[in-house]
Amino acid sequence: MDAELSLTGRRWQWPSPVSAPATAARVPQWMLHLVTQRGLCAPDDIGNYLSPSLATLADPATMADMAPALERIVSAVRNNETITVYGDYDVDGVCATTVLVDFLQRVGAKVGYYIPDRRSEGYGLNRAAVLAIAKESDLLITADCGITAHEEVGAARDAGLDVIIVDHHKVPDTLPNANAALNPQRSDCNFPFKGLCAAGVAFMLVIALRRAFRDSGHFAAVPEPDVRELLDVVALATVADMVPLRGMNRTLVTAGLKRISSTSRPGLQALLEVAELNPARVTATDIGFRLGPRINARGRLAHAAEAVELMLTSDMQRARMLAAALDVANRERRSVERVTADAAFAQVEALALHQHAALVVHDPAWHPGVLGLVASRLVAKYRRPAVVIGEGGKGSARSVEGLNLHDAIAENAAHLIRFGGHHAAAGVTIESERVEAFRAALAESVQRLIGAPPFVPTVRLDFEVQPRDLSLRMVDELQRLSPFGQDNPEPLLVARNLEVRNKRAVGEGGGHLKLGLASSGEQVVIDGIGFSLGQLESTLPTNIDVAFRLSRNEYRGRETVQMEIEDIRPAA
Repeated sequence: MDAELSLTGRRWQWPSPVSAPATAARVPQWMLHLVTQRGLCAPDDIGNYLSPSLATLADPATMADMAPALERIVSAVRNNETITVYGDYDVDGVCATTVLVDFLQRVGAKVGYYIPDRRSEGYGLNRAAVLAIAKESDLLITADCGITAHEEVGAARDAGLDVIIVDHHKVPDTLPNANAALNPQRSDCNFPFKGLCAAGVAFMLVIALRRAFRDSGHFAAVPEPDVRELLDVVALATVADMVPLRGMNRTLVTAGLKRISSTSRPGLQALLEVAELNPARVTATDIGFRLGPRINARGRLAHAAEAVELMLTSDMQRARMLAAALDVANRERRSVERVTADAAFAQVEALALHQHAALVVHDPAWHPGVLGLVASRLVAKYRRPAVVIGEGGKGSARSVEGLNLHDAIAENAAHLIRFGGHHAAAGVTIESERVEAFRAALAESVQRLIGAPPFVPTVRLDFEVQPRDLSLRMVDELQRLSPFGQDNPEPLLVARNLEVRNKRAVGEGGGHLKLGLASSGEQVVIDGIGFSLGQLESTLPTNIDVAFRLSRNEYRGRETVQMEIEDIRPAA
């Protein structure tokens, strides 16, 4: 192995020197260093980052098309017109739909919702569904889709159905002919924060709607809703959709986590129960790995409309029934994913695809709901971009660091029926007889763009510490940087030249590595746990450098600091 690489074959990137401002009060110098590593230098920015406040949210009125959107929705409610919210089947679509339907119900609107079937209808608006909705509704509001649906929006308008788009995806050069299109990504949109998910855009619309209804005297007849009650759902979507946890998103998730800790939403209470989570201690990580997948699972393998019903129901018994169904769907999804991944791994080995710069695997029996998850597993195992193609020639792709996957696929669009996506993930549709040619062409493109494999992943270190400085107080102080997620990762600390005082493989099959570590000459031994690093136990050097996250370990009523080890290399 390259001497510069870690024991898991990764390259460590040390933190760059930064000049931390001296004006931020009550912030330890080491924390100030971590904050400035995240690009925050102005005292006000640091203060807002460490203490996010809803008072700092931007004015929704600055969003392009907000005025016509408000006018049309207020008119629909006032005239008792029927409104249908058309949402996507993933967590963001489910939650954006929930935000809009929940609020509109509270202000007395006649409102329903429609979620397409992933397998039979696919992503986004579809013409047949739109024309059916036009027979029953006067206004269609999209949620997490619609910004590229020129034909479907045109069909809706021709059928007499008004359309308001609520979306956050990349905006085409020409907008669909909707009554209004709310999307911060629009080049003509003055809304200052561009990173909202669809539920975040829906929440901005709801804030503006409440103001419009208040100004019109609407709340003389119905109680004025507290829009903060929607923040639990907004936080779910923001974390699960992996938008940057910076700026407004960080504010929304911080407030949403507080709301989750005391939620009165029966559906969320039931979801927390089946996920075995304590509401008072839910983190963004719990949303990403425990709650979000259960909501997503329904849309992957069955129909996501039940996930919306779960979030909207006021009946606790019904909520528990729906949450149990989502839990079953999630277990089924894990099973389907595992079987599909095993088959994909076998195909890679049988065809020696791991010798190529990109992986393209195909089986028409693979369920479309797990293809992206399997692609991610292939990337993690083989460290190459991967495209997994299943039922109906539909495929999902995931990238490696340094590759713009969309560009690589675009170079080979001649082999595809259609494609779309961004630098890290994409979707394709292809005829089965073109898969082999696409496989060869994509590998050539990847190698030309980023060179020949192996592609070495990078471990980005945030801050070097001495083991003697680790404490439970530091664990608590690090939480001031949470919620952690996309573009705001949990700090990765590094300690150098530690002696391995004891070691053992633990867990099922000895898959994890338990260590006792100390600085040379020090008596204090720090516990470390390296998940999925058990294979290193027999060859571990006596002195090592450790990249880790700091956590609190509770055992028999005693709390101690613990290193959650990300990576290990021989002591430099």
